[in-house]
Amino acid sequence: MSRKMEGMKMKKTMKKRKGYAILFTIIILISLTVNSIVFLIPLIKRAEALDVITYLDTNSTISISVRAIEPRINWYDFQDATSVSKKDEQIDVNQEYKFCINISSDQGWADINYINITAWYDNTSEANTYNQTLGGNINLYLQYVNLTGTANYSILWPNDEATVGNYTEAIVSDPGGSIGYTECHNLTFSFTPGYQFRYSRGDGLWDNTYNATDDAGSWNFRISVADSGENASQPATSWILGEFGVYSYTEITSAGSPNIQGNPGYNVTADSNITVVTRSNGNYSLSVDVDNLLHKVYPVYNISNQTIWIRGGNLNISSNLTGSAPIFLYGNSTTYTYSENNGTDKTTNDVEYGCDIPMSQQSGDYNATITYTVKTQT
Repeated sequence: MSRKMEGMKMKKTMKKRKGYAILFTIIILISLTVNSIVFLIPLIKRAEALDVITYLDTNSTISISVRAIEPRINWYDFQDATSVSKKDEQIDVNQEYKFCINISSDQGWADINYINITAWYDNTSEANTYNQTLGGNINLYLQYVNLTGTANYSILWPNDEATVGNYTEAIVSDPGGSIGYTECHNLTFSFTPGYQFRYSRGDGLWDNTYNATDDAGSWNFRISVADSGENASQPATSWILGEFGVYSYTEITSAGSPNIQGNPGYNVTADSNITVVTRSNGNYSLSVDVDNLLHKVYPVYNISNQTIWIRGGNLNISSNLTGSAPIFLYGNSTTYTYSENNGTDKTTNDVEYGCDIPMSQQSGDYNATITYTVKTQT
């Protein structure tokens, strides 16, 4: 055999051996992989399990909806038109004010039948309560009616001494109510007290105790909510109390000017009675005073005011001016006539003037200023 052939044979042998080596390496790698899997499984199976004695599950809940039978008044206030609270404070006449209330009904809003707001001047005694037969300037009755699905707001009392305003109603959420049952509303009820709406200063303390009336000489109010009695044996009513005061108001809106014609030495009366229109929301007095009368052309001539006689109002007999004090048609310098129960003003149309014209009085026209004074007791 030639050397060339031996060389070729040796190369084939080397290739074959190299192939065996690669194959052997692959087998070793596969073997290692398989063995690692085989070794892992027995390790898991050999882990010892613990005894499971107790298992807690807190994923479940129990729900109970407690629904109040009666309506709930969550909060309330008495405010002016700019939403400033006036509870336990005085207010002005002829300005708009409003009661603000938040009410919840766990039986649904359709269960609410009436919201009644009654207010009364306590006349310095907390024992006094609302009495609609008195009405006028010492009682107020506002009502919200919800019987037909369309709510209605009105003033039941008084007739002229206060006027009703608008009301607003908004559905809001009650975080403390039962979801799906509770309905909650914000409501405002406005009104305007008239000029003679009874003055009340309170007792000077204005204790702001919640849900109480303890300031004598104030206006007390009561807000009540009545339902239809759904899901209950009978209707239910919830209520709450509060107070406010009213500033005094005094005014003379008009007064007539009497005209007297006569001869010297005669006691003559004016051509006609005159009318005086006043306003006072408390006990009051009304007085009249007249200056000395001066001749329009020749002021050197005059007629003393002591020649003037006046009657009217509660003064049924003519009285003459003394020169140093007025004549009172209502009350006097130390006492007062009780406030008017009704109306927004007081009309006195029977005021009569007369004059004892002195003998030999210079002829001509005389004139003097009349001063009317109305005073409210505070």
